[in-house]
Amino acid sequence: MKGIAQNETKWYQVKDFFPNISILIIILTVSIYSNDIGYWKKPNRIIYDDILHYYAYLPAVFIYNDIELKFVSKKPSDYLEKFWPFRSPLGKNTIMTTMGMSILYAPAFLTTKAIMWIIGDESDGFSPPYRLGLVIGSIIYLFISLLFLKKVLLKYFSPAATAVSLIMVALGTNLGHYSTHEPTMSHLYGFFLFSVFLYLLVKWHEKPVLKYSVLLGLVSGLIVLVRPSNILIGLIFIFWNISGIESLKQKMKFFLKNYLQLIMIVLFAIIIWVPQMLYWKQLTGSFLFYSYGEESKFFFNNPQIFNNLFSYRKGWLVYTPIMITAFIGMIMLWKKKPELVVPLAIFSVVNIYVISSWWSWWYGGGFGLRAYVESYAIYSIGFAAFVQWIIGLRYSLLKIPLFIIIALFIALNLFQTRQYYFGSIHYVGMTKKAYWHQFLVLKPYGEYYYLLTIPDMQKARQGIYEFTPTKKND
Repeated sequence: MKGIAQNETKWYQVKDFFPNISILIIILTVSIYSNDIGYWKKPNRIIYDDILHYYAYLPAVFIYNDIELKFVSKKPSDYLEKFWPFRSPLGKNTIMTTMGMSILYAPAFLTTKAIMWIIGDESDGFSPPYRLGLVIGSIIYLFISLLFLKKVLLKYFSPAATAVSLIMVALGTNLGHYSTHEPTMSHLYGFFLFSVFLYLLVKWHEKPVLKYSVLLGLVSGLIVLVRPSNILIGLIFIFWNISGIESLKQKMKFFLKNYLQLIMIVLFAIIIWVPQMLYWKQLTGSFLFYSYGEESKFFFNNPQIFNNLFSYRKGWLVYTPIMITAFIGMIMLWKKKPELVVPLAIFSVVNIYVISSWWSWWYGGGFGLRAYVESYAIYSIGFAAFVQWIIGLRYSLLKIPLFIIIALFIALNLFQTRQYYFGSIHYVGMTKKAYWHQFLVLKPYGEYYYLLTIPDMQKARQGIYEFTPTKKND
């Protein structure tokens, strides 16, 4: 009996107990807040603006049985508020965005459609049940994302560091905003795909077998299908486990040895693009088609890196300051695990450059710089390294203020997310004066609206950035 007792593991000694508690806290927080704001009840939320493009494939195929959207042309007054097609070179109604998001929406959409069919309630795919289904689906994607991240982080860091870093990622960044206020935008789904990619990346490098090659290819292809510029995640794959010249040589030998598996990854990444290419071929006449037009482009000769990172309008590090700890964590990790830092550093430099080169470097509306949200899955390694470094400090007196700083970053993000809800942080017009006028003030007051400036979108599409003062009603 004594031997059995010695082998028993106490509940708090289970390796993933504390990370699981963190995940539970995150999911409960997101679920309660999503229910509180109740955006799924509002017709101008959940399925609106950009989401109308992402989502259009599903009702077109499964409700109207018309992927060419001919029904829109027949009754434009009935459908143009829900479908925003453009005319292709062949003169056909065409959905502007790729179908990656529709693939990810599909489980929630089809489940809702099945329920509606069972209860005998026909719907056009845009009713409150469908919006609620998408909200629930987004929370499930967040939950799965955190489970995969937990598995990756526990491989390199302690359960305590993993638990804290998960909280930092989900509640300390604007991922929280895109899990509640705008859960159907592509960024939460990109975060999910990046999390799964990271897990499969680790497993594939440990054991490059067909199963992981197929899954890694499908996930990689879907990442690019959702947002083409996210092809940059391939840099993480290429430079994973590289810390110097010698490890680079070993990586090249590893790739050559497993060249068949690399072919399978590329093959299955292409396979998931086949439906999209067939769609484009049918409606535009080309297997590959850029639907955004010449006005939406990158200005690689004029990247707005400083504005992208530090501007009060949307600066990444201004509205997501907790990212500073992730970068510090990467520095602290260099001595122990440089093979993790090199791919993160290379990805960061190139990703920041590309994101800053987009004509709209502030990336439209939303809270903070939304173009970085999916990459938080990668930066979770930096968060965990920072927390692990704090835990390993000899002097306890240093640990307390550092954890307080983390807590303050999280609290600030949660408060500013709420500010955005009330309009105290403008979706595109923030300035230095407006920011500090409303700092730690929940609702707009005084001259706030007169301190905002709005970008000239036409000039921005030409790479010229001018901003004009707004009026109170803007």
